[in-house]
Amino acid sequence: MNRLHLNDVTTTNQMNMHRTTSSPRTGTLTAVPASSHAGTHLVVPRPSIGRLRLRPTRRGRGFIVGIVDAAGPDTNGFAPRDRVAWRDRGEELPELLLMDQDDVLGVPSWITDEQVVSYLGPGLIARALVRTRPFARGEDVRVVSTDPLVAEMTGAWARSLGARVVEPAASAAVAIEDDVRSRRAGFGSHGRLAQAAVEVFQAIRRGVFEGVTTLGEADSRIAA
Repeated sequence: MNRLHLNDVTTTNQMNMHRTTSSPRTGTLTAVPASSHAGTHLVVPRPSIGRLRLRPTRRGRGFIVGIVDAAGPDTNGFAPRDRVAWRDRGEELPELLLMDQDDVLGVPSWITDEQVVSYLGPGLIARALVRTRPFARGEDVRVVSTDPLVAEMTGAWARSLGARVVEPAASAAVAIEDDVRSRRAGFGSHGRLAQAAVEVFQAIRRGVFEGVTTLGEADSRIAA
């Protein structure tokens, strides 16, 4: 089973989408290329035990959003037409693909695809960083990160918890520093990632990241 690690999550939208077979290197993705020419149709087998057949719709900032097209036997909590998200490993995306259910996160109905690709990846990092350094309400906190998006979202999360976020160069009692070890803190199994994602979705619902720029449709939608 492939685990999803926060230090592997990138926050830039780097890859374009193509109708080709996905890379076999992860061991979890399986797909058959499609063509728009008449007489050619997509052929993807039914998902086997514990696997889902997915139709990607958006990608960006380290994650892909899609719809469950079919669910294999013994898949718990997923059904056709459910919206889901999974880590973007950089493969070229076909119209349909197969993936283990343990590598997929459920997406609540009140979160848009745009919000998922804009906020989930950096939001998971921000959550991990905030949890590494406890602080009290009203306390000065500075966020140190070379990634401006991570710094912005970590600062937004800290403010939602009552901190007063100051400039990185300021003298503050609490410094939240972005590094690999901090990103991994408190992270392990898929179940823990799923719980972390729930907290990010709840933060989105509360409007914690309203001031953070979202990805535009042209930057994240998968070409038809």
